[in-house]
Amino acid sequence: MAVSVQSLQLAVRNVAQHGDTDVFPFPIENHWFHDQEDEIVRLLQAIDDDFLGQLSSYPVFAVTSLSSVGYAGFRGATQIDPLWNAYLLALVIEIAPDLEAARVPRSDNVAFSYRFRPSATKATLFDADLGWGSFQRTALEKAEDHDVILSTDISDFYPRIYHHRLENALNDATQNTEVVRRILFILAKLTPGEVSFGLPVGGHAARVLAEILLNRTDRLLQTDGINYCRFVDDYYIFADSRDDAQAALIHLSEVLLTNEGLTLSRLKTRFMSRAEFTRSSPMADPDSADSLEERESRRFLKLRLRYDPYSSSAEDDYEKLSQGIAEFDVTGMLTRELRKTRVDERLVRQLVKSLKFLDPNVLDGAAVSLVRNLGVLYPVFPTVALVLKSVLPDLSGSARAEVFSAFRALITEGSYIALVPTNLAYAVRVIAQDPTEDATTVLAQIYGGAGVNVLVKRDVLLAMAKKKARFWLSPVAKTFAVLSPWEKRALIPASFVLGDEGKHWRRHIQPRLNAVDAAFNRWVAEKNHGRQWEIPL
Repeated sequence: MAVSVQSLQLAVRNVAQHGDTDVFPFPIENHWFHDQEDEIVRLLQAIDDDFLGQLSSYPVFAVTSLSSVGYAGFRGATQIDPLWNAYLLALVIEIAPDLEAARVPRSDNVAFSYRFRPSATKATLFDADLGWGSFQRTALEKAEDHDVILSTDISDFYPRIYHHRLENALNDATQNTEVVRRILFILAKLTPGEVSFGLPVGGHAARVLAEILLNRTDRLLQTDGINYCRFVDDYYIFADSRDDAQAALIHLSEVLLTNEGLTLSRLKTRFMSRAEFTRSSPMADPDSADSLEERESRRFLKLRLRYDPYSSSAEDDYEKLSQGIAEFDVTGMLTRELRKTRVDERLVRQLVKSLKFLDPNVLDGAAVSLVRNLGVLYPVFPTVALVLKSVLPDLSGSARAEVFSAFRALITEGSYIALVPTNLAYAVRVIAQDPTEDATTVLAQIYGGAGVNVLVKRDVLLAMAKKKARFWLSPVAKTFAVLSPWEKRALIPASFVLGDEGKHWRRHIQPRLNAVDAAFNRWVAEKNHGRQWEIPL
């Protein structure tokens, strides 16, 4: 065995409780992982016991989709088949203690991203006390003693990570060469053709791997006396003069290019005075802001909107969070942002997320404002779609109708927002809740569109099943043999709305199912036992 049962269990629990990615909507398999942890671990053990054989009988399937960054930028993000994603994560967890031990120590206060500190009870992987916030606070402290602060980041970091350099970094940090071999084998399956670089954006496995790759750069910068701190690919360098800062920038550029084949972003490289850096910091004292509005925004950004509905103190936590949000004019701040041609993305994300805790009397107006301004909210569309979907039950009938109408219009009017595959995937999740026949027509239009991503097609199938669109599902089921693996799997729960036809269909395709899909079929059958299951989407 290459991977311990403990690593497999933690990987499955982490995915079940926290999701497989922060880019795409969570797949239906997350619910399966939650319900049948032992069965998923058993399937992963079968992969672990016969790695090459399983690769042959159950190939790695993944989809790389375009996602938007800001108003004009884009990046590729990869969603991996949930079983292979969990196995890749388990492989990384297996060697993560070695990788963490090889990294620059936490106490050095230079590398703040994804420090491995797993919690079996919370199913989390990283140190909750270290992260983006502590990175920014440390940067403010360091800036107090320096006149010039350089801000920069690596250009297209994840897509440009070379596999052979990553392999060297892994082998330097751990003696578990079999796990390293398997990690690199899976990564090779996720990249097209003969390309030997790139990590899949969005999941925890890639985050841990990216950190060990940059560890050599961290140690070289420390050895050479560069005063800096880093969060993922973002760097702050602290110097006593512009000349010193420029020299440090050249040194960092040389180290990254020579050792990792990476370059810094020219457009995101900025020299700042101490005062300028302090004013611009997201962790700056709110009272130092130049206006009342800016002070309010800074205070609001300091709120922590994390809420665990399954916590033993869930009711008290919810009440405290609601009271904290009630101290701010959320709708007023949101209105001010929506009047701009370009919103402050970080602030708007926080404002949109806070809608879940607003008084119902103002929720309708806030939701309607969002859907009437989807164009200006384009950079944060996934957040908007997720939150609107979650508050739909709390909206009035007229507000819900306006939300649904706006999302249908994204498709029928050919909005550029829905041309981005990840945005379209989130839009489908909202449209799936729309009970109208117009929504069914729109979903059929999406599925039949030219070049539609199979990730989206999978969710349309599930949405049509949720809407019990038997007339549409029946002919699609007959094309099972030519569909992608994810569409085939989605048809299994969809078939249960077809009654006897679905039962005969499942009996017919049963011999063609691999072990994973056969287990998935058993889970879905159990969910439908004695009733028709409401598909979670």
